[in-house]
Amino acid sequence: MNIERLSISSMLNVADNVKQPHYALGTILPCIVHFGAGNFHRAHQAAYCDALLNQGETRWGITGVSLRSPGMRDNLAPQNYLYTLAILGEKETRFRVIGAIQNLLVGPENPQAVIDLLASEPTQLVTTTITEKGYYLKNGVIDPDSTDIANDLASLASPKTTYGYLAAGLIKRASRGDGPITVMCCDNMNAGGERLRDGVHMLLAKHSPDTVNWVKKNVAFSASMVDRVTPATDELLKSDVAKELGVRDAAPVATEPFTQWIIEDNFAGDRPPFDMVGALFVDDIAPFERVKLRFLNAGHSMLAALGYLAGDRFIHEALKRPIFARFTEQALKLNVMPVTAVPDGLIAEHYIAQVFARFRNGNLPYAALQVATDSSQKIQQRWFPSIDDALKQSGDTNYLAFAVATWVCFIHKALVRGDLNDPLIGEFISCSSTGASSDVLAFLTLAGANKFSFFSHMGFMASVHEYHDYINDMGVEQAIEHCFE
Repeated sequence: MNIERLSISSMLNVADNVKQPHYALGTILPCIVHFGAGNFHRAHQAAYCDALLNQGETRWGITGVSLRSPGMRDNLAPQNYLYTLAILGEKETRFRVIGAIQNLLVGPENPQAVIDLLASEPTQLVTTTITEKGYYLKNGVIDPDSTDIANDLASLASPKTTYGYLAAGLIKRASRGDGPITVMCCDNMNAGGERLRDGVHMLLAKHSPDTVNWVKKNVAFSASMVDRVTPATDELLKSDVAKELGVRDAAPVATEPFTQWIIEDNFAGDRPPFDMVGALFVDDIAPFERVKLRFLNAGHSMLAALGYLAGDRFIHEALKRPIFARFTEQALKLNVMPVTAVPDGLIAEHYIAQVFARFRNGNLPYAALQVATDSSQKIQQRWFPSIDDALKQSGDTNYLAFAVATWVCFIHKALVRGDLNDPLIGEFISCSSTGASSDVLAFLTLAGANKFSFFSHMGFMASVHEYHDYINDMGVEQAIEHCFE
């Protein structure tokens, strides 16, 4: 496409109906360091920061850090780190240029630059969107035998993990006597702040025990609950953005109108006033995390597995099948809702209805395989605690048992077709059979189910095996009809 590229100099040529930053981009102080500057961060936290800067704040710009690929840096650097946020409602699309990201560093290229930035006095907040696998958990705890964790346990000269960079940066920050700092998890991770704290403390105990006490006094590890559907960028989005803006953007982001950010009010240093732009500070993040994981994220994972087995590419296509819509809604209302406490002021039925309305937005196609990425890690938080809670209370678990069987069938089919994107893919390949019932125990063990009570509950597991056989014999739609309709 032979048109000018988005940048500070080309902003004058951007269409008038596109919202642009109305702050001086060169005057913003980047007090936030963010690990994982992918699409979700750019549609969510960066958009909040941009809104804050548009209100006159000048301190809350972002320096992004990539732990792997230089791709995002290479796309955004020629654009002065500007990019387009396309907000796709069912009936209307709005476009907005975001300027909150000031720079992007690639850790493997210059690890010391990242460490120095974390130790720098102006840095007040470190945030993360590194996905579940970025926390290196095995059976719910950090796996010291992981190759990357082992690297950082051996040396912090060139860290491989976020934990490693944080530990190295805090060691240097403590040695210089610089001020306090907050580290905040912005992933769909239960007790994410505690996970980050545990990883940092593990590495400090090995490399700098004296720094541990300084960290306890000067560093807050906070959690937040984030919510905004953000699919992968494709060529169609790039083309649509170019037509609308009149300039070319190499890395636009599509998202939905809905956005939510619930932040644990636990800060060691300065607290960005995100409440001025729609975020909510709360004392206890856990009830909000639980609701999102058990309703929205759990429903997303169910529809991804169901849709994939039925040949649907996108989540909204799966929801067009009435039998999938009914099944997922009943699973949430009959199995999950009775065992999930919700925060005051939130009505579970209304929240579930809102979730389904968002999922049905066909103007924002969300690929089933994207939702199902790393599913062996996700279902440990999204499904398994609800199953245990329901069994403890002698509640209904039939829909959840069927969902678990569906996931086993999904893993097998995705392996056969070469579609599986999961950190345990090698282990799944090693233990996979020909789709036989033995896959149930093997696959669930890999997903950490043996650490939950339901795994040894004879009645529940018998149902999973039975539903697995029905799905294999009849197909998923016919199996649902046979078992639930």
